[in-house]
Amino acid sequence: MRPPLSSFLFIVVFTLQLASADSFENKVNTDQPCVRVRVRAEDLSPNHISRGELRIEITRQECAQQIASVTLRLQLDEFGEVKYLKEGAVLPEVHPSNESWSTEYSSSMGSDVVYDYQAHDDGLSDPELWTIKAEERRAWTTEAILLTDPDLSQPVITPFTVAVPAVNYPPVISKFRFLKPPVGQGSFTGLSYRYIAIVTFTDGCIESVAVGHTAFIPSESSSQMQVQSPFTWNLTFEDPKCIGCDHPREKQRQETLEKCLPKAQRSVFSAEVTLDNGKVAAPGQSLTGQVTVHKVKNGATTLSDISVRLQSTSREQWAQLQSGASAESACSDPWIGLCCTSPVVRDQLQAESNPWNFAKSGNDRYIHNVDDKGLAKGAITLSNSQFSFELQVPHRTPVDFVSYYSQIENQLAVELEVLYSLEVARCIHSGQKLDSLEKEDDPATIEEGLWNVFGPVEPQSVSHRRMTLNAKVPFIIVSTKTSDQSIAHYLSPDGAVAPVLRSGLQMDMPASSSFLPIKPLIIVEDIATTSARLMRPGSTKPLQTRQRVMNITSLLNYPDPTKAYRGGNYVGVLWKKKIVAEERGIWPLRNEAVVDEGNDQRPLIVVP
Repeated sequence: MRPPLSSFLFIVVFTLQLASADSFENKVNTDQPCVRVRVRAEDLSPNHISRGELRIEITRQECAQQIASVTLRLQLDEFGEVKYLKEGAVLPEVHPSNESWSTEYSSSMGSDVVYDYQAHDDGLSDPELWTIKAEERRAWTTEAILLTDPDLSQPVITPFTVAVPAVNYPPVISKFRFLKPPVGQGSFTGLSYRYIAIVTFTDGCIESVAVGHTAFIPSESSSQMQVQSPFTWNLTFEDPKCIGCDHPREKQRQETLEKCLPKAQRSVFSAEVTLDNGKVAAPGQSLTGQVTVHKVKNGATTLSDISVRLQSTSREQWAQLQSGASAESACSDPWIGLCCTSPVVRDQLQAESNPWNFAKSGNDRYIHNVDDKGLAKGAITLSNSQFSFELQVPHRTPVDFVSYYSQIENQLAVELEVLYSLEVARCIHSGQKLDSLEKEDDPATIEEGLWNVFGPVEPQSVSHRRMTLNAKVPFIIVSTKTSDQSIAHYLSPDGAVAPVLRSGLQMDMPASSSFLPIKPLIIVEDIATTSARLMRPGSTKPLQTRQRVMNITSLLNYPDPTKAYRGGNYVGVLWKKKIVAEERGIWPLRNEAVVDEGNDQRPLIVVP
């Protein structure tokens, strides 16, 4: 199966950003790198010793005797930014102009009216109207010298370990910020566990660069994973929230919908949702339940389909606190509010959930299913109003967790598709040439289509008569890793402690006094850099926005402190590939004996 174009574009941009992340430039400023350093290591988790290896090699022979020492550092960095209107500030509105669209554009825009966006767009980058802020929180840093006066005539691989105390730090959630000018109200957060190699040269010069990033897998108390009793939640389906309602094009759509199908004339539906094993589950577990739909009010819409899926959101509580917004008002708009919600499940970074990286050859790389969709869907009618579902919690579903800048939350999204009449569809799509709406659906034609093995079940007109209603059910995702002991939270006021990075294969848990208290450092970004990212001028005109999306280089034209968060490789995948290679007998199994001193070195072994 070939990956979609959107994934390809993401990979291209991501690669451009990280192309030189795993190599050091020569300290004498030549174009050719002097040394190359890489890291592979297990994911981190509470009360656990994670193993890792650093590999260093020279790229020019004259550099072999220039390295005095190599230090490896691991740090947890968190980032938050926010942009919101100052108290009393009002953005200029978008008004109709005296111009009109040419014929070739009027049909695609849904109207021949041209709007003047200039004053509105200028307001989006007016510093008199906005408050902006960005900062980084360095939660903790740990490091150790791995090599001293090394002989680099051959590549060297040296081991290290990270001793993690019984503390839950945040999981890493894969986020990608598609930032395009001009930027409206909003927020963004990110975090990363970053490995940084520090090379000290014999003349005293020091070079450091990000050589990889890793993941943290929280643990849950074993009591949370006990079998629970069924959980029932009553809800009422609502119209989907309007996205971009401040723009004339969307306003016009909403006005047309209200004119052709007034809200007062629509049916109202409610439901009772029952989860057989309660509202707590872990990735990989099956989730079963029933949804029973009721019609609360008769109207012009009828039942069609229902779906249940898992949804993860990131509530930016730090941004809400900065702006003084409540959780409800901040998240009123899922795209431009101060709460970065998403209609799809975000991925939690962990090596175990990347099976396609361990294919035996390139030919069977795509044989593995990337992940299940966490989705169940079926038909629903008033005569058959109960929908029973079973879905699996995807392995990459993020666990519920409160970090300093954001909070990961999960819920079950229940979507109800309803149909309205062909007459209403014609009113909504008035002026658009849609052959499927030109005539009434002929029952004979529909019946004939049902005898066609290749044709769809429903006529084409049905696709223009759908409306989706939605509702949410609270749901909690916990980690698959459990512990019988108490696991502290890294933000707890009673003294959470930081991990310890050690050289060599020291597999014993260090004394409790070796774990130092967390003393976070807040680094506020300078206002000029924040402004260059969040206050850039630009246009919100629909056509110009569409053209800008196709310009892939626009993603690289703003300062982004979080680009370094993905410097180097994901070291967990590299470590897992090594383990898989050992299991398959294509790489020699290494003796994992405890090494008290951090001087264990060995040349790279090349397997023929």
